[in-house]
Amino acid sequence: MCSSIHLHIGGAGVMIGDELWKLYQKEQTDKNAKIYNYNENDSNYFPLALFMDLDDRMVNEVKKNKQINYKSTSFITGKEDSANNYCRGHYTIGKEIMDKCLDYVRKQVESVDKIDQFIITSALSGGTGSGFSSLLLERLSVDYGVKVEKNAFLIYPSQEMSNNTVDAFNAVLATHMTIEHCDCVVMLDNQSMYKSIDSQIGLDYVDYTHLNNLVSQLISSYTGLRRFSKIDNKKLLSELCPYPRIHYVIPSYGPLASINDQINQELNEKQLISLITKPAQRLFQSEINPEHICASIVHRSKHNNQFFGQSDLTLQTMRIKHQNIPNVYQCLSQNYTSISELAQLKQTGILLSNDANLFNYFDKLGKKYDKIYSKRAFVHWFVGEGCESGEMSECREDLAALSKDYEDMTDGAIHSCEVFDEDDIE
Repeated sequence: MCSSIHLHIGGAGVMIGDELWKLYQKEQTDKNAKIYNYNENDSNYFPLALFMDLDDRMVNEVKKNKQINYKSTSFITGKEDSANNYCRGHYTIGKEIMDKCLDYVRKQVESVDKIDQFIITSALSGGTGSGFSSLLLERLSVDYGVKVEKNAFLIYPSQEMSNNTVDAFNAVLATHMTIEHCDCVVMLDNQSMYKSIDSQIGLDYVDYTHLNNLVSQLISSYTGLRRFSKIDNKKLLSELCPYPRIHYVIPSYGPLASINDQINQELNEKQLISLITKPAQRLFQSEINPEHICASIVHRSKHNNQFFGQSDLTLQTMRIKHQNIPNVYQCLSQNYTSISELAQLKQTGILLSNDANLFNYFDKLGKKYDKIYSKRAFVHWFVGEGCESGEMSECREDLAALSKDYEDMTDGAIHSCEVFDEDDIE
């Protein structure tokens, strides 16, 4: 029997994990819910999860939840935080607890029959989520190779919202590692998640708990394919990544509704597809309309609908480079929520798109990086923790190459090449 191990890293990753396992706990009413994410021992079920942070504040919050039967080896903390510095998480403070982390991972791997993937949650703006995650990914690749996939749900810096001056440094350095060591990266950002929640439900106050719940809904539906429908969920993400480097995916999720909102709770198939295919509902910002390389839909409902998505004109008219229409997967499970003010809906949907126009975000992230690096602002923080200036330049060049890879997939790039060839012939 295959299992997955969840790795929650840094403050944001740990709090996403907290919401996710609260959600998994509610889903245990379904008989098969525990098989994939839990380890059974003497009729007790223990989460296959590891919470890692360089200080203990967030991890201590998770430990307060006594309803979930965590093992003592599910938590690892250091003595001081990374101070929003990638290199402290990667080269100095992070290295001090890395061997212990790998030992705990090994114990969880050995406790199950077969491990098929690591599911990673973290935010790349901070030092631990970027630096320590990169170090762990690198070591997991050495220890487990390509046999065990590494799929990550990562919070990237928003273009218009930032509480960290050096988030571009951290994100660019971490992206260098995700290119090489991740099989698929599902990208999210706080600004887009706020907008998606506001457009669907009129809450008086939206905080990180709501955002973390949104991410946990995505992961729960993804693992739900295996748990409830016996579908190899790795296939879902691998189909979205036609080339090794082009493995970054943008999600959309809906609907959301408060417990007092009855209108949005009853969406038919056409309404649901129309909602999740709107660019405004994407959970990662994109100023340009989607240009899908590959796309898939996950429909979550307790009742099977063999005709879902097969005749809807919205799907038939979507332009996708490597597919005729999006692949449709069904997660046969009731919808749950870990937040009491949100309604449990009869059906929800997720659209996952590998978008050629991601080059626009990578290009802007690179320009923000260049603006700080050109003045050598804060560079001494990173160099002082063991980073070489040559490495910072190499990571920036790799991001530029990734941006070019995606730009080459756009229709605009193809059209430009055709025009250039014609002029050249003349």
